Amino acid sequence: EGAERKSINIRSVDKDGMPIESLEQAAIFGTTPSLSAINKETIQGLMTGTISKQDVISMLLRTVPLSGVSEGIDLVWEEPIIRRINGERSMKAQCSPNNGESAEALRTAIAKEVEQIKLPEGYSMEWGGEYSASHESTKYLFRYYPVAVILMLAILIMLFGDYRKPLIVILCLPPLAIGVVWGMLISGKTFGFTAIVATLGLIGMLIKNIIVLLDEITLLISQGVRPHIALIESSKSRLRPVMLASLTTILGMLPLLGDELFGPAAVVIMGGLLVGTLVTLLFVPLLYAIFYRIHKPKTISNE
Repeated sequence: EGAERKSINIRSVDKDGMPIESLEQAAIFGTTPSLSAINKETIQGLMTGTISKQDVISMLLRTVPLSGVSEGIDLVWEEPIIRRINGERSMKAQCSPNNGESAEALRTAIAKEVEQIKLPEGYSMEWGGEYSASHESTKYLFRYYPVAVILMLAILIMLFGDYRKPLIVILCLPPLAIGVVWGMLISGKTFGFTAIVATLGLIGMLIKNIIVLLDEITLLISQGVRPHIALIESSKSRLRPVMLASLTTILGMLPLLGDELFGPAAVVIMGGLLVGTLVTLLFVPLLYAIFYRIHKPKTISNE
């Protein structure tokens, strides 16, 4: 049944334990009682007590040989399940990867040889299973992703009240690819659907850290701290919480590294957070200084 093997047991003895030598002579019950056994003598015997009720029931429920109600027995092989895809009959070849190997890695290893198989006229072949499900999910995921990006930008603009801070947030996102790519190359994982979802979640984590740092810079400047000092002090004050938050998340992903399904997602989050922490603490103050034209004064009075 599918990929699971099951046993079929056939009885070769009757209810008394005697071997059935011929299926044609096997005793079977009819769908209706045998009324031919009920006659005048049977009724008189039942009324006088010479025939018991149990004898009458046995007469009504007596068995007949299978050959008496059938034209014979033939063994015919048939398809128990006829598979169809989009109304067309189909055949399915399936397998499962070994432990520790992903389905996409296995498909990639055999894809070239399988696709070179010459099919008869009128036949076509396509990949299904996890590959098909992943591509279908990715298609629906990116269908609405542009809408999510537009909403995210609108929220950032409304949050900060200008365009420069949202632009700083956006420019800090591309360096995440460094950590993601190096993580996938070192681990040897496949960048599939779960990795794409993890990347989107990673972007959300980084945006949160950047917003917190930008708020800290704005707060210090509003309190009268010199802008260039506010950049340095905000990075120093946010170093500990950002590093600890990233470290706890990275350590929490370690148990998932060996999982075939969620292993790529764990690698994406670990590598992306490692680089994202440096991006948050180094790039944000640098870009802030560029966009807001903050320079360190040549001389600073002691007043």
